[in-house]
Amino acid sequence: MWFVFEAEYEIEDRRANWNKPVRETMAWHGPFETEKEADEVALARMWAKIDLYAHKARTVDMTVKD
Repeated sequence: MWFVFEAEYEIEDRRANWNKPVRETMAWHGPFETEKEADEVALARMWAKIDLYAHKARTVDMTVKD
């Protein structure tokens, strides 16, 4: 099961700090059946926010394995 995590990140010294997502902008999308489907959503979300330097969407595998 795949999800997409999306957030904008704090700017420090004119650079995005990828360890500090802005809580108000955090969003989860999914679940998706395949990684490919999640990647397509992540890519679409990134292009939708292309004007924001400190924005990132990435896929996350939340599959529980025995």
